[in-house]
Amino acid sequence: MSKRHSILIVADHASNFIPDEYNNLGLSQELIESHIAYDIGVKQLALELSEKLKAHLVMGDYSRLLIDLNRGIMDPTLISSISHGIKIVQNYRLSSRDKKFRVNRIYNNYHNTIYKIIKREKINLIISLHSFNPYYKKKKRNIKFGILSNSDRRYSDIIIEILSKKGYRVGDNQPYEGNLIGDTMHRHGLRNGILHTLIETRNDLLQSSKKISDISNILFQVIRSSKQKVRKYL
Repeated sequence: MSKRHSILIVADHASNFIPDEYNNLGLSQELIESHIAYDIGVKQLALELSEKLKAHLVMGDYSRLLIDLNRGIMDPTLISSISHGIKIVQNYRLSSRDKKFRVNRIYNNYHNTIYKIIKREKINLIISLHSFNPYYKKKKRNIKFGILSNSDRRYSDIIIEILSKKGYRVGDNQPYEGNLIGDTMHRHGLRNGILHTLIETRNDLLQSSKKISDISNILFQVIRSSKQKVRKYL
């Protein structure tokens, strides 16, 4: 990318790590290795794409079941007691000490790291990487990518256009809405006037190193192709 581009890639849900003392929050290991606990394939994707783009990278180190880094601090789903219909018993009636640990050690550390990199490296483009399940309520999701945006659609519209022209099925604020108040793109992108987008990849396309490499190459080409179109915003 051009020297005028200073890119930050973030991966809020890259990890399913839960410290031993939490005993997997009472959940089975099978659930901890599923989408309920993290975004499958995103860690390797973020590592590969950031290397290709020579971008800065911040990834979450803990499972979203402990605390969701892509939520505002006042969001009632910040620490969920139920997820995808599964009760997370140990998230009921949290002790003040436990909640303080999760907020300060995990949530605040993550967002403070992003804030410092934005300021130090003069970041002018933020790309958030996520993945989604191929099925919802037993219905196949046919899109390969979902581009989520809030009221600042400048970069999202560019990515949607390029992916669509390449023949990929792309969701516009699908399979989720991208306008949560206080989420990572709202907090670090919208509030700071920085170009940003959130890219969701269907996680069956991230089930092996080869598949992840293929998606990384696709996104690299798309982001590189966007260079001309974003110059007017930099």
